[in-house]
Amino acid sequence: MMTVLLLLVVFSGLSLALLQASVIHLRINGVRRFSALLDCAAENGLKRGLDDLASWIEADALLSPVASELVEAVRMTPRDAFGPLLEAAWGPALPRSVSEAFDGLAWESRADCGFGGVEDRGGYLRLTALFTVKASGGLDRIRAKRSAVLEGEIGLLAGRLPLAAIPLYIKGDRSEADQAAWSRENGVNLASRPGEPFGPALAAPASGVLPADAAEIAAKTLNIGVFKPGDLSSAELRQALGLEASTDPVPDGVYLIHNDLGLGGVFVQGDLDEMVLAVRDDTQIAVFRRAGAEWRLEWSPARGRTDFLAPDGSSSYDLVPLPILFVNGAVAALGGGAVGPDGRIELVYDGRTPAVLSGVDLTIVSADEVTIASHLILQGVRWQNGIPYLKGSKAQLVIYAAGSDIVSGATTGGGITVAGSAPDGLKIQASLTAAGGAFAIEGSGKSVELAGALHAAAYAGNGNGMTLYRDDRTASGELAANGPATAGTQVAVTGLRVLSWVEYRP
Repeated sequence: MMTVLLLLVVFSGLSLALLQASVIHLRINGVRRFSALLDCAAENGLKRGLDDLASWIEADALLSPVASELVEAVRMTPRDAFGPLLEAAWGPALPRSVSEAFDGLAWESRADCGFGGVEDRGGYLRLTALFTVKASGGLDRIRAKRSAVLEGEIGLLAGRLPLAAIPLYIKGDRSEADQAAWSRENGVNLASRPGEPFGPALAAPASGVLPADAAEIAAKTLNIGVFKPGDLSSAELRQALGLEASTDPVPDGVYLIHNDLGLGGVFVQGDLDEMVLAVRDDTQIAVFRRAGAEWRLEWSPARGRTDFLAPDGSSSYDLVPLPILFVNGAVAALGGGAVGPDGRIELVYDGRTPAVLSGVDLTIVSADEVTIASHLILQGVRWQNGIPYLKGSKAQLVIYAAGSDIVSGATTGGGITVAGSAPDGLKIQASLTAAGGAFAIEGSGKSVELAGALHAAAYAGNGNGMTLYRDDRTASGELAANGPATAGTQVAVTGLRVLSWVEYRP
């Protein structure tokens, strides 16, 4: 009996120890589960706060008109003037608060931003806004809370912006619901890359975006002072083109500007039947054809060499031209080409041949209509899983249909059209601006892949589809030195990036 009693005492002690261990284990697991739920609630607060901020930017804050005085104030005193600039652009939208509950969890967040940095780019400013999302989460009917903080930055541009930095703008006064429905009704797919907080979206301002004329770019092309359309006399234009002094109208043709300031751009008086862009080794080629005549411009940035071949002779320079091709007329067919065995350059339709040389920032301006007949591809662009990645390319192409004659000031069509004969799956890697007319896709059953930006007075898809990919380089204001700028001063959001995520535990 003593043995039995001893065993009973031993097993009773073990049972009590096991019971105590079980109670402790249950308490530890309960604390762990409670802590995990608090973490989950705080995390939900941060995620919802960040998502709310990104959704609001995409819907309402991509592009906002502001007074030019506010931008100049930021240029002079950035920290003091940054807040008033954002308030003028975004109104009382910040700070933003979110408070939600679900399945016994509750969370809330608050997002706000302040000045981060400024870079003066001449006509506009590149700004950084540092934002903070502070969140807390808890359980229903329990006081304990868990806090978390997310920090990041918002990229901004302010001033008269390069239009290439605005991914999509179609003129018109649209509500938020109209903006959301527009892409669906027009067959436009606004593609975003994996991990992007937001992709390209339709910008909202009804005015102040599309430029009134191309006088600034024309003056730069001609190496002369700024003028207004209709004020440029025939004598002044002839002098800029290097023609014999006269008051007669400038003959139709293609002119490479060369004066005491060096090489300017190319000025074309009259309509073109065809403009073909091609790459050969380290040389960029542009071919101009009209009425059976051909002009060819070849330049190598690496060698600092330019050759201009015209029907009446050729010339060579140990300089490179200003990369602007200004057509005071219409372009009936524009596309990428290749050099054939006979040396002639013709349009190609394979979708692989580059049309713009790496390192060339090319701007094409037309006073009238532009028709795109084949692929326009930048050298160095990498396609992965059907998505173009332009960061690896150092080339850029801007196509601008101005909608007014630069000499007479007369209103013209000013639209950009994808030809009905263009191949299906047409690839265009460019910033397109149709200031005076519509961007249209002719034919039926077509799809167009645009990697860059689109701005137009109207859009006519005609039942065809288009996929738009944003060019992150131009969206951040890196390029577009010779492209068109917005008519008025604007504030544009170029990106959002998370820098840190911190959870605070008691």
